[in-house]
Amino acid sequence: MEKPQPEEIQQRLARFQTDLAAHDLDGALLFQNADIFYFSGTIQSSILFIPAQGDPILMVQKGFQRVKEECPLKNIIAVNGKSHLSATLRDFGIRGVERLGLELDVLPAQLYLWLAETFPQCRFVDVSLPIRKLRMIKSLYEIEQIRRAGAVLHQGFTEIQGFIKEGVSELEIDGRLGFIARREGHMGILRMRGWNQEMTYAHVLSGDSGSVVTFLNSPHGGSGNTPAMAQGASFRQIRKNEPIGIDYGVGINGYLADQFRTFVIGELPPDLEKAHQCSKEIHQLFVREAKPGSSCPELYAMAKDFALRRGLGDSFMGHGEGQVRFIGHGLGLEIDEFPVIAPNFEGEIAEGMVIAFEPKFVFPGKGVVGMEDDYVVTSSGVERLTLTEQVLIKLKP
Repeated sequence: MEKPQPEEIQQRLARFQTDLAAHDLDGALLFQNADIFYFSGTIQSSILFIPAQGDPILMVQKGFQRVKEECPLKNIIAVNGKSHLSATLRDFGIRGVERLGLELDVLPAQLYLWLAETFPQCRFVDVSLPIRKLRMIKSLYEIEQIRRAGAVLHQGFTEIQGFIKEGVSELEIDGRLGFIARREGHMGILRMRGWNQEMTYAHVLSGDSGSVVTFLNSPHGGSGNTPAMAQGASFRQIRKNEPIGIDYGVGINGYLADQFRTFVIGELPPDLEKAHQCSKEIHQLFVREAKPGSSCPELYAMAKDFALRRGLGDSFMGHGEGQVRFIGHGLGLEIDEFPVIAPNFEGEIAEGMVIAFEPKFVFPGKGVVGMEDDYVVTSSGVERLTLTEQVLIKLKP
């Protein structure tokens, strides 16, 4: 069981404290699991106070002994619920707090109202954007965890080729992929920050399953096996000469890798094979053009224009109401991190970012094709972290 080094945690805290001071904040109270883990190295039930200056205070509501083993912070204290928050801060000399940061993109309204009652003198400021921007740039340690997760994905995509047969159900393939991932060390969950967004470790979508529109902010979704989940694999059985789209995610030490490959038993119809080739060419275009300073909206426009010139605009990144307006997203502790390669994300890519780039095409009644790979932005361009060959994977009947 690996832990981030204390120096890693201290560097993150120092950068965030610089940002807090620049925005004239006295500190920030963090409640969300991924953010607490990022700044403390533990995910036990806690509240983390990070002052603009000085040592953070981790107030542990459950799992105190485990926190002591996992967390390098100096000030760790057990508390009996959030009602002790104000008194605990006073015990550490934290008084006269007037401007306090909160993760307002994810904080429940009920908790916000309680905080407003508890700290009536405070003006609360949203620090979710500064935190997400800080987390955009990955350290060498973080990149290595994502690289390791990518190796597990490659193992799964390699092994599953011997399991996919006519008559096997999507759910059976899904289960086998889950077995491989856990055997190789997958932590068992993929986190998402977006409201009401949920994700399993795999989408296995064969034929028309790949074109089923669902609530997920993704070009594909699938019907799943119940309206209570409404995405992913179903009981549908695999058939020859139709696309089998597999979106596969793995987390190692908290950090996620995300990859999509298209399989077929036999041959794809010509229009789908053409679209798959277009996906590969868009990846090649991204590798040629993406570098530090590249605009996210311009990278999106470049990919979309390429698809339009190939006559594939109607199926680019979904179809109908299922079409999404992005082609890539940041990866780290959560699937939906910054940056977003999208027309409305006003930002540039920078060295240290990790981006899941996913040009996909969805055809109503036929399915989904394309490829997704994870890239780290280097000083001169991008380097692919995921390992599976960028080809349509053809299986013998």
